Amino acid sequence: MDHLDHWFDNAPECELCDSRYSTEKALKAHMIEDHLYCSECERSFQNRHNLQQHMNSARHRSTRVKCPFCRESRETASGLVHHLERGGCPNAPLDRDKLYRAIRQRDPDGVISKKMIEWHGSDTYEATARAWNSDCEAYECYLCHRLFNSLVALNQHLASPRHQQNLYHCPGRSCRKEFSTLAGLINHFESESCGFIRFQAVQSRIGDVVSSDRRIGF
Repeated sequence: MDHLDHWFDNAPECELCDSRYSTEKALKAHMIEDHLYCSECERSFQNRHNLQQHMNSARHRSTRVKCPFCRESRETASGLVHHLERGGCPNAPLDRDKLYRAIRQRDPDGVISKKMIEWHGSDTYEATARAWNSDCEAYECYLCHRLFNSLVALNQHLASPRHQQNLYHCPGRSCRKEFSTLAGLINHFESESCGFIRFQAVQSRIGDVVSSDRRIGF
């Protein structure tokens, strides 16, 4: 039973119906088939035809981007940045905070990074057994009031960038959306939703953004 509990606590969870799946790939397929929802772009679609057109668009074309540090391949630029921000690269011990500091040094004009003068790193949140909501029979996030089946899942949620300060912004004059992670900003670029930059241009230039010594520019 302990093994099953451990699997349940760590299994990827659907944000729309709280179903759990053994892999992220299976979860993605579920959200597409059952909810007509693209989890990468955080968009719902009215019908299957519109969703299929979206999935066949430039945003979801596989391009295989290599990490400039360990040479592992990712399907998109945003996938590469997730790899770095989550500490997944063995040759570049980065995380969200370290990558932001590196980007900030090369972006003195604030092209994509916000000038966080009083910022000293990510905030730390942790829930205890007191987060249990007996009315809902679930653990409740005290910041966004989302419910979780276990305390472990709630603390994983609190450890994510979801409730952290926005560190980046879109440089598009008509957009200026803000993001808590670089991966979120790159994902926004890839969606071409504001028309600032084309999908293929993001893929070809992401290596310079995360590893070059040159100033940030688009």
